[in-house]
Amino acid sequence: MKKLITVAAVLTLALTNCKYEEGFALTNVEKRIRGMWSVSSVYKNGEKTDTESPTVVESQGAMYEFYKTKFLLIRYLYNNIVCQSNGDWKFGEKKKTVELTFKNQYSLTISRSYEIVKFTNKELKVRFTDDDGIKWILVLVIEQDFVPYDR
Repeated sequence: MKKLITVAAVLTLALTNCKYEEGFALTNVEKRIRGMWSVSSVYKNGEKTDTESPTVVESQGAMYEFYKTKFLLIRYLYNNIVCQSNGDWKFGEKKKTVELTFKNQYSLTISRSYEIVKFTNKELKVRFTDDDGIKWILVLVIEQDFVPYDR
């Protein structure tokens, strides 16, 4: 009976702390984000777009690498050249947001607070509204999990 109560308590805690609009996370989100993610889709004001993005660093095909040390590495295509940016990341309050700081293609520092909409083992869906009032959604898919390598 004690085991059943313990399991129920752990599940309740996990569900209340990591509930997202499109589901909830049953595993540790700190571990789940560590890895290489690619931007698979971009939405502007609710419409999917293949030609627009908030910045070139956040465009379709960009690769985000989240490391245990909170280091962030981003690779993206700019003028047909593979470019690289780095920064850092952290989760916001109750892990409802992921906070990124990185440099754009002009080496200007950008700080973003992405609201997490969906977070599964294979997909991370985030949204934010830019300074012009445009609502963006980025869908990232996992390419490689780093957890087995960064113990």
